[in-house]
Amino acid sequence: MKIAFIGRGRVATHMSKAFAGAGHDVIMCGGRERTCQIPNDTDVVIISVKDDAISGVASELRDCKALVLHTSGSISMDSICSSRRGVLYPLQTFSLDRDVDFRKVPLFLESSSHDDMMLLQILASDISDHFYPLDGSKRCTLHLAAVFCCNFVNHMMVLANDVVERSNIPFHTLFPLIEETISKIHDMTPIEAQTGPAVRWDEKVMNSHMDMLENSTQKEIYCLLSESIRKTHIDNNKKTE
Repeated sequence: MKIAFIGRGRVATHMSKAFAGAGHDVIMCGGRERTCQIPNDTDVVIISVKDDAISGVASELRDCKALVLHTSGSISMDSICSSRRGVLYPLQTFSLDRDVDFRKVPLFLESSSHDDMMLLQILASDISDHFYPLDGSKRCTLHLAAVFCCNFVNHMMVLANDVVERSNIPFHTLFPLIEETISKIHDMTPIEAQTGPAVRWDEKVMNSHMDMLENSTQKEIYCLLSESIRKTHIDNNKKTE
């Protein structure tokens, strides 16, 4: 198929490479302001720009005959005004300088028609071994969960790096701990895997940690997360009693 991408970012870069590698004719049309026109014989147009720009780009494709998709986890399919519209959402974190095996990336699909859903499933199967129909409401829920388990977790590592950096301790000394933390939840639920002073409510250790933190934002995050861990642990114990 002939697939036109609108977008220059990480998702567009990785997904376009995957489709090109699967033998499709891929055309990169630039970002919000196109560097080239979308050919009339294009089969699929994939909009992969910032969420707040999707509807604006889509409005320019109102009369497009191709299937028009966006790749966002949090934006409604109805932000696309074309008669043929859908969503191709990859649940993965992407960086421009890091390769991703797209065959392992889960893809979540939504379409305005049965026929185009069949087409979407064929497209998805060309680049991934894991693809699932999912309506917009559940996709937004999944995106929210992804923010917690990816973006927020990564920010915790940013803070951890800041803590050890101040004492000239290499961040890589934490790698085995990080890897085991992620590995454990393949075999147990996250709440079963939870450890640390907040679970025990070891106030002596926690107060010592608070004294070591140098700015109010980090102290606030530490307190909020510790309280959340404690409350979740207590609530879970009540459920199992």
